[in-house]
Amino acid sequence: MKRIATATALVWALFQIWIWWDRELDLIFVRSAHLGLAMATGAAMLAARSTRRAEQVILLLIGVLSLVPPLYHYLGHDRWLSRISGLDPVYAMDFATAAVLLLTLGALAWRLVGKGMVFVVAAFVMYQLFGGSLPGDFGHRQDSIGLFVDQQIMSMEGIYGIPLGISVSVVFYFILFAAVFELFGGGKMIVNLALAMTGRYRGGPAKAAVVGSALTGLVSGSAVANVMSSGIFSIPLMKRAGYKATFAGAVEAVVSTAGQIMPPVMGAAAFIVADMLRIPYTQIITAAALPALLYFASVFITVDFTARRDRLPLLSLKEMTPAAQVLRTYGHMLLPLGWLAWRIVSGYSVSSACIEGIIATVVIGSLRGTTRQNVKDIVLSLSTGAQRAVSVAIPCALAGVIVGVVAFTGIGTKFTGIIVDLSEGSIALAVLLTIAAAIVLGFGMPTTSAYVMSAILLAPAMISIGFDPLATHLLLLYFAVLAMVTPPIALAAYAAAGIAEAPANKTGWVAFGLSVPVMLIPVMFLYRTELLMVGTVPQIIGATLITIVALV
Repeated sequence: MKRIATATALVWALFQIWIWWDRELDLIFVRSAHLGLAMATGAAMLAARSTRRAEQVILLLIGVLSLVPPLYHYLGHDRWLSRISGLDPVYAMDFATAAVLLLTLGALAWRLVGKGMVFVVAAFVMYQLFGGSLPGDFGHRQDSIGLFVDQQIMSMEGIYGIPLGISVSVVFYFILFAAVFELFGGGKMIVNLALAMTGRYRGGPAKAAVVGSALTGLVSGSAVANVMSSGIFSIPLMKRAGYKATFAGAVEAVVSTAGQIMPPVMGAAAFIVADMLRIPYTQIITAAALPALLYFASVFITVDFTARRDRLPLLSLKEMTPAAQVLRTYGHMLLPLGWLAWRIVSGYSVSSACIEGIIATVVIGSLRGTTRQNVKDIVLSLSTGAQRAVSVAIPCALAGVIVGVVAFTGIGTKFTGIIVDLSEGSIALAVLLTIAAAIVLGFGMPTTSAYVMSAILLAPAMISIGFDPLATHLLLLYFAVLAMVTPPIALAAYAAAGIAEAPANKTGWVAFGLSVPVMLIPVMFLYRTELLMVGTVPQIIGATLITIVALV
């Protein structure tokens, strides 16, 4: 079964390289195939983990069925080119394909994403299908099953909308680059450099986790992936240094979560911010840079205060690799990382920048015996990257369902009216209501889904009050990111707890406590947009100093 999962993931990776090379393919087929292969890979991964033969057969059958929609879109190529959504008829085969897609997507999401997300999406689907019978403002007239199918699988407004498009064209390639870069020692280099920079100081391992995750965030936008890649080194070191297991896991979870707001890569949601606001991604990078550094500074300060309070011992030199030795061994791997960052900041195509970064990593890494890898391992790293991308593609598809329902039924506008009415003219109360709603919407949600829901339901109210659109969306992105360390379902904290061998729930609450000062940062830049690099240099410096004092 593991071989089937590896082979399916490799096919998906090769498909992504093909669509990067061939830009003439129909867009709805590309997105459909991306999701179909993600679901097939996810089903094969679940089958590989299972020990029950019947369950394995069922999962493989779901994987095969998940390829039906992309085949359907491929064979109906001419129809999609000429079809007008909302006017042309919906046929029985369309209904059947929609049923297959929704059932297989729901079944896999239940296992791979979580029950909470499935229930939320199901609630939105039910609202569109049966919301016409609701009384008052929450009723609508878009409750036809035909309209739902037309929108969700036959247009670019539902499942195959913006969130999945970001997964196809951006996030997958970053994850692929990160997998290859890690194979050639890039991840080990970052962790060892961070430890060399901070290990000699009190609380060094925890500070290394902060610095290492900040650097890891340069190439990875996944909180759980950051935990699993850097946490296996930093968490045991923190425990040896004297930190409690729950605190060690919480620190790693909080700083790994920040990888989703650390330029230049950030997470999938950041690209959706750029798409929603119709601004260049480079503008998002510029605006997010200073708040991201303040985020890491907040955790760094907390770690330092904790180490001083508990009088933790220093690490021995034997536990650290000198920075000079790290650079002698892995320093050349900074070149592909620098190339990737430079291409992205220059406004180059993200997919092309990542493909070039992968090529540079393989070429440069192969020049030194300390990092050289064989062809088989390089190919397997592509498969590994694709398997990691499953956790992004499926939530993006689910988020697309929500986006489509909200846009089609107009429920977002109704939510805006509720927030404005409840605030009764108080701007501060409107901000608090928005933050509370964003946290609740983020419970158990992947970052992308949490942000999309918040952006659609909450952002219009904040913007109508008079807040800057970019500041508003970045605030919602922050709280969507912090959902990864917000109980009752704090995915990054739970992953870190597993490594730390600590109680998951307690680790989640400690992580939440560490993230409370961080919540001040988005509120600050909502009122002081200088933190988003808007204004003169003295204004930016002044706002930064005020925020640092507040964090301390």
